[in-house]
Amino acid sequence: MQPDRQNSFSSPRSQHPASGFAQARQAAEQAESHQQHQAARRVAEHSRDASDCRDLLSMLGLANLPASTGSEGARA
Repeated sequence: MQPDRQNSFSSPRSQHPASGFAQARQAAEQAESHQQHQAARRVAEHSRDASDCRDLLSMLGLANLPASTGSEGARA
């Protein structure tokens, strides 16, 4: 009986490509959300007033961002 040989090219991702894709997609979405919140924060810092901030955020497509959670502030 020959011992089982593992292919040196095999990895958990090659066994479950859908799982690896889902994890990569989730990571990309989290990174995008983090960047959007950082951009909104910078706009707010440099706006003259609330109306100016709303207008600038709207122009950038950031007006309807969901409220950030505490974990986003910890990364900055």
